[in-house]
Amino acid sequence: MLRHQINPLSWADTFLRALIPSFIADAIFSDHRKPTRLHPTSYLDGLRGIASVIVFFCHYTEDNYNSLTRSYNIADNDHPETATTGWIQLPFLRIIFSGRPMVHIFFVISGFVLSYKPIKSIHARDLDKCYTTLSSSTFRRAFRLFGPCVASTFMIMCLQQMDLYPFRNPRATWTEQLMTWKRVVFTQITWPWAWDKDMMPGYDIHLWTIPIEFAHSMLLFMVILMLARTKLRIRQMTVLGLMGYCLSCGKWAGFEFLAGLFLAEVHVLKSAREQQSKEWESVAQEEDEDDLNKYGHREVRQGGGLVSLSTLKTVFCISLVILGLFVGGWPNHYADKTPGIRWFVEKTPMPFAKMDHLAPQKFWFGLCAVGTVWAVGELPLLKRFFEGSLAQYCGRISYAIYICHGPVLGLFQTYVFGSPFVPAQGEPGQDGYKVAVEAHGIKGMMGMENTTQKTMGWFLGLCVLGPVVVWAADVFMRAIDEPIVRIARKMENVCLDREAQPDQRPGGRRLEPGYSQAA
Repeated sequence: MLRHQINPLSWADTFLRALIPSFIADAIFSDHRKPTRLHPTSYLDGLRGIASVIVFFCHYTEDNYNSLTRSYNIADNDHPETATTGWIQLPFLRIIFSGRPMVHIFFVISGFVLSYKPIKSIHARDLDKCYTTLSSSTFRRAFRLFGPCVASTFMIMCLQQMDLYPFRNPRATWTEQLMTWKRVVFTQITWPWAWDKDMMPGYDIHLWTIPIEFAHSMLLFMVILMLARTKLRIRQMTVLGLMGYCLSCGKWAGFEFLAGLFLAEVHVLKSAREQQSKEWESVAQEEDEDDLNKYGHREVRQGGGLVSLSTLKTVFCISLVILGLFVGGWPNHYADKTPGIRWFVEKTPMPFAKMDHLAPQKFWFGLCAVGTVWAVGELPLLKRFFEGSLAQYCGRISYAIYICHGPVLGLFQTYVFGSPFVPAQGEPGQDGYKVAVEAHGIKGMMGMENTTQKTMGWFLGLCVLGPVVVWAADVFMRAIDEPIVRIARKMENVCLDREAQPDQRPGGRRLEPGYSQAA
C-alpha cells in the first residue's frame, strides 16, 4: 500500500492556479495571495507597468490600424484622401498608443531604480554595502534581462519550426533552426556592445531594447563605483557633466540612465530632508507652551513664502507632465507637418538634428522622460495613482508584457482581425486574376471604410487580445521570469566567496550613518 497517494484534486488545484491570472487566483484562493507593501519608489513600478501596456497598445495599433497612428487630419503628400480624423489621434489622447516615448521612460526608471540602493548606502556612509550592492546587481543583471528573452525566443523558434507561427516558414531541419536561433541570441539579443544601436533581433524584433538596457546598466554601475567616494557636489556635477556629454555625442540612452542616477540622488536627499523636518517637529512639540507658540507664529509668518514656492513647484511639475503627454504623441511620420510637434523638430540641436529621421524624437523623448519621472514623484495625486493596485499589478508583469505581447500578437491577430470584403480583381482564367476575399474577423464585421469603423474595430480588438496578452504575461512571469530571478540569486550565493565579504573579515566595520545631513 502506498504511503502517499496522489490526490487528483490537489493536482487539479495546482494546475488551475498555474493557468489562471494571479489576480484571479488571489480572489479565489485565500492562501494564494502574497503579502505586498509599498516602498518609497513603488510609484516607479506602477509607471513602468502602465508604460509597458502602452507599448503593447502601440504595436497592436501599428500592426492592425496603422492609419490611426498618423497625426490628426495629416495626409500623405499628394494624397489628401489618406487623412484620418479619429478622436484617438488628437494631441494628448494619442499617448495611449505612443509606445516609443515609453522606452525612454523605461531607461530613466532603470537608471533610478538601479542607482537607488547604492546611493542610499553612500549617503549612509556604508561603502561596503554600496560595493556589495553593485557587485550583486552586476552579477545578476544578465540573468535578469537575457534569461526571459532566451526562453521566449526559444518557444517562438519551436512554434515556427512546427509551422504553428503565422507567416514564419520553418527551416529545412531542426538543426538549421537551432543554429539560426543561437546566432540571434548571441549576436542580436545578448550582444550589448553596439550600445544604442537597434539590432533588430530575429524571432521577436521588439526585444531590440534589451541589449541597450544591459550595456547602459553596466555603464551606470561603473559611474556609481567611480563616484562612490567623492563629495556630494562633486558627484552631482560630474553626473550632470556626463549627461551633457552624452547629449553632445548623440547618446540618448546614456543620458537617460545617468539622469535616472541623478534623480535617485535627488530623491534620497529629499527623503533625508523630510526625515529631518519630522525630527524638528518632534522636538518642537516637546518644548513648553510659550516657546511653542512663538515657534508656531514664526512658521505662520514664513508660511506665505513656503506655500507660494510649493504652489509654483506643483504648477511646474504639472506643466512637465502636460509637456510630456504632448511630445509623447510625436507621430511616426510627417512630424514636420504636425502642429506643435514641428516646432520641436525645428529646434532639435545637433547632432540629433542630422543623425537619422528618428533622432529628433529621441532627443525630446529623453528630456520629457526625465521631467515626467521626476514630476510624478512630486505630484501626490499621480503618485497615488501609480501606487494603486491596477498600476502595481501592471508593474509586476511589466517585463513579461514587454516580452509576451509580440508573440501573442503574431500568433492571434491575423485570425482575430481577418479582412474586410475585397472584390475579385481581373478576369477569371487570365494572368493576375485574384479571387474575392470574403469579409471575416473584426475588420470584416466592423468595416474599414472610415475612421469611425476603424476606431470601433481598434477598441473591439483590444478587448479581445488585451486579456490574452495579460494572461500570457501573468503566466510567463510566474513560470519563467520569477524563477529566473530566484535562480540568479541562488547562483550568486553559491558563487560567493564568504571569506571575502566585509562582515566576515577580521576587524571589518561599517561607518556610521548620517552622510545625507553632513553632505
